[in-house]
Amino acid sequence: MGRLTFIHGATVSATDVRKSWSKIVQSIKDHHQPIYVCTNNTPEAVVLSFEEFQHMQQIVETARREQLGQQMVCNLLDIAQLTSQPIKQMVLNEKEVFEEEEG
Repeated sequence: MGRLTFIHGATVSATDVRKSWSKIVQSIKDHHQPIYVCTNNTPEAVVLSFEEFQHMQQIVETARREQLGQQMVCNLLDIAQLTSQPIKQMVLNEKEVFEEEEG
């Protein structure tokens, strides 16, 4: 396996992965960049550090929650319009159940 060049990650062959797994893992840890694994010059997989994977998962989860929140607001607005009822202020109680806000 030749020297890894890191721009936005390095590209290695599947054969390199089989032969040099330990070096590849160490490179990922040292450079904090993913490794793109190719077979016949076709990308097949990406290897990245566990920390980077966790960070990506957090971003995805945050985006998912934001999208769900936006959808809930749209649904509440639709319900309020259909029922001609105002939207009531709700709070999450200690049992994690929504209830109407007092006051």
